[in-house]
Amino acid sequence: MLLLLINRGEIVMFKTDDKLIQICLAVSYAILALYGIINYFNPEYIINQYNSLESNDTNRFFLGWYGMMNLGAVAGLIYMGYKGLDRAYFAYAIPLAALFTIWAYMGQSALPEDQQNWTAMGLFVVNLVVLLIARIRGLGGLDFTKAVNMWGTSDKLCQIIFTIGLIGQALFVVQYIFAPSSFIDQTPGLEASDVAQRFVMGLMFFSLAWTIALLYQLRTGYSMSLIVTSLVISTMFMCTMLNFYASGSVQDGGNTFLSINILGNFIGSLIVFFRLQSQH
Repeated sequence: MLLLLINRGEIVMFKTDDKLIQICLAVSYAILALYGIINYFNPEYIINQYNSLESNDTNRFFLGWYGMMNLGAVAGLIYMGYKGLDRAYFAYAIPLAALFTIWAYMGQSALPEDQQNWTAMGLFVVNLVVLLIARIRGLGGLDFTKAVNMWGTSDKLCQIIFTIGLIGQALFVVQYIFAPSSFIDQTPGLEASDVAQRFVMGLMFFSLAWTIALLYQLRTGYSMSLIVTSLVISTMFMCTMLNFYASGSVQDGGNTFLSINILGNFIGSLIVFFRLQSQH
C-alpha cells in the first residue's frame, strides 16, 4: 500500500502512469523512511556504523533531529502520492539532497581513510538522482509563474505566517555563516566538537533548503505537500521537546530561542494547514 491512490479501480501513484516516476519516488521514500526511522528511534545503530561518532547525548540529539526532518519529507511524499506531483516539493527536496551529498562528502573526506564510511553519501546520491529524474519527467522545465496573490493565497494570517517562516529560516542560515558555533554554545548539554559542528552545518543546510522552497512559494504559491511536511516535522519536534522537559533531560533551562521556534513552528503549521487544506 506504499503511496497508493485508488482511482476508478486502478492503482495510481502520484497521479501519473509513468512507471519510472513512480519507481523513482518510491526509492526516495524508502531512503528517507529508512534514515528517518533509524535516526530517530535507534540512533545507536548509526553511531555504531561510523568510527568517527561517539555514543553521547550530543550525537543522539542531532541524529534525532535529522530523523524528524526525514520523516517530515516522507509525509510530503505520501501527500504527493495521493494528490499528484508538486513543483514546490521538488524545490525543497532536490536542493536538500544536493546539499547533503556535499555535506556527506566533506565529512567523510576529512576523516582518516580507516574511519571513512561512504554508505550515506551513496544513498544521498541515489536520492538526488531519482528526485531529478522524477522532477524532469513529471513536471518538465522550471516554472516561476507568479501567483495572483503573495504566497498564492488571500488569507492575510497565512501570508504573515509564511513570511515569518521565511525570515526565520533565512536568519538561521545567516547566523551560521557569521557564528557557526553559536547553536552549540546556546544549547546547554551539547558538547562542542568537530563532529557536532558538522551536524550543525547540516541543520543550516535544512534551513537553506527551506529558504529556497519558501522563496519559490512566495512567487508561485504555497504548497500543501510542504505544509504537510512542515506540520509533521513541527509536531514531532513539539512532542520531543515536551518529552525532554517532562523527563528532566533539559539542562539549565535549555535553549530558550530554540524552544520558542519549535512552539511557533508548531502553531504556525497547524494554522496554515487547517485554514488552507479545505481548498484541496
